[in-house]
Amino acid sequence: WTKDADGCGPAWNNSLFEDNAEFGLGMRLAIDKQWEIAKELLWKSRGGALPEQLVDDLIHADQSTPEGVEKQRKRVEELEKRVATKADPASRRLRNYTKDLIRKSVWIIGGDGWAYDIGFGGLDHVIASGKNVNILVMDTEVYSNTGGQASKATGLGAIAKFATGGKATPKKDLGKIARDYGYVYVAQVAMGANENQLIKAIQEAESY
Repeated sequence: WTKDADGCGPAWNNSLFEDNAEFGLGMRLAIDKQWEIAKELLWKSRGGALPEQLVDDLIHADQSTPEGVEKQRKRVEELEKRVATKADPASRRLRNYTKDLIRKSVWIIGGDGWAYDIGFGGLDHVIASGKNVNILVMDTEVYSNTGGQASKATGLGAIAKFATGGKATPKKDLGKIARDYGYVYVAQVAMGANENQLIKAIQEAESY
């Protein structure tokens, strides 16, 4: 965990190289399931252990903006105070799921060796799932991890190890593959060329 003064921040985990996409999807599914459990427990407590308005606000909160997320955090703080002293089964169980009512973002990050090659099958499965995950591919256009060999991400004519005369086949278009599903936000940026474009793409991906 890396936390700020309020106890919030990113959680980082590493997976097997080839299972990166599936690992990230598993995290998304777990987060969604915990949200469902929390919502079910809230409904059980609505009008009894908890005020109806608080339950409705927690369940239907708009968390599409940082301001909306902050308002939800305040509601969760109120919820935690209320359930801390309750003895009914739903309230006792709900104590374990209060933080799951706050929206969480999942980012799957990996290199082009994973995304274009060894992990592509899993990546394609996750893209096709329609689940709410973000994927960032750090594309160096060679197998950087094993010394810079030519890969499916290497451009036509580029010189690399095992392609000293220039790569004979074009670069695989991973963005086009993702776009063809019709419901995926896709952006391509050069990180060092235009930082504003990079930040805008990340923000758009997060809000999509």
